[in-house]
Amino acid sequence: MSQINKNQVFAIRSDKDVTALVNGISYYKSEADKVKAQSLYEKVKTVALNPTNQLVGELVEEFDPTQRIYDNKSLVRDDLGNWYLKGYSEPLPTKLLSKMKEFIDKGITITPLVNFWKLLMLNPADHVKHDLYNFMDQYDFPITDSGYFIAYKSVKKTKKTYKAVNMWIPKEYIQLKASGKDPNNYTVVDKNGEFSIVETDILTDNNGDFIMPEHAAGNLEEMFQSMNDLGGDVDAPEFTDWHQGSTQIRLGSPVSMDRDKCDSNPNNSCSSGLHVGAPGYVKGFGGGGGNVYLATLVNPMNVVACPADYSYQKMRCCEYYAYGIVDLDNDMEITTPYFEHDYKTWETESLEEKLEQYQHAKGEAAEHATIMRERLVMVA
Repeated sequence: MSQINKNQVFAIRSDKDVTALVNGISYYKSEADKVKAQSLYEKVKTVALNPTNQLVGELVEEFDPTQRIYDNKSLVRDDLGNWYLKGYSEPLPTKLLSKMKEFIDKGITITPLVNFWKLLMLNPADHVKHDLYNFMDQYDFPITDSGYFIAYKSVKKTKKTYKAVNMWIPKEYIQLKASGKDPNNYTVVDKNGEFSIVETDILTDNNGDFIMPEHAAGNLEEMFQSMNDLGGDVDAPEFTDWHQGSTQIRLGSPVSMDRDKCDSNPNNSCSSGLHVGAPGYVKGFGGGGGNVYLATLVNPMNVVACPADYSYQKMRCCEYYAYGIVDLDNDMEITTPYFEHDYKTWETESLEEKLEQYQHAKGEAAEHATIMRERLVMVA
């Protein structure tokens, strides 16, 4: 006796768009042209005539290439075909879901994408939640393990400097601790105003040359514990924006402004807010000479708008963290682990303040409070 097939498949085509209704769940795909759309439409109709489980499965995967990640414990789907992080009600953007699928197929952890989405869910602007990852994916913005993304900014150097050793020592200390090394085993070296650290039992510079004893500034652990008593700080350059020259920008410190003073309308191109962008945009921006390019960490929660002009190559945010000078012309590679740690310290303070407003929250606000609590545990 033959088995009765219970799958139901229907098809609709409108210009270059094709919709397949499979067992009550809609799948949508926009093709590059009408010919491809018609071909896909005919394929759906063919499957509808013989809707075996295998053919239906292949069809669904063609419409939704993330189908193979449906068994992932982090993701759940509703009856309408929307996908969510387990425990949350904000549907994942299509491109972000597709990227998760790609990572899983390649054996790459999706943790950076999950952390990115959790931070983006805390963003109060729905259009940013919808547009930001599409914007980032188009220009391949790197996402860090903590969920921040790396964007760039063109700035100009001012005549001002600031004392930086009390910023430099914690960075080196944190970097060693994060890699499982003991700061007690490292010596801080001051050679003609250039600070570096070396293993105490080696005491050579990067070229392998022996360092004279007078160049040793002290033990890293001891200097970290007594930073407030340090003298002989190194002068570090201070930067500012090209437009008004009023923003104080220092490496290793966040730059921020009140969100309500930023223009959240994506239809307005050049407007109020802190601007960062893709390398292609940043390299063409500035005063025409003396440009300095900074790499910044941006928390998705702090993005305000992604204007459509300039081919979506720039965005406005209310905070970024400047952590390094980069050579965009030579595609300099950037590493971020211990700068992330620094920025997380600032983020912790912000999350603790926000969490106080959600103590008795319900619904979506309660989910946001859950994200904040989880995040505070992660960044601690």
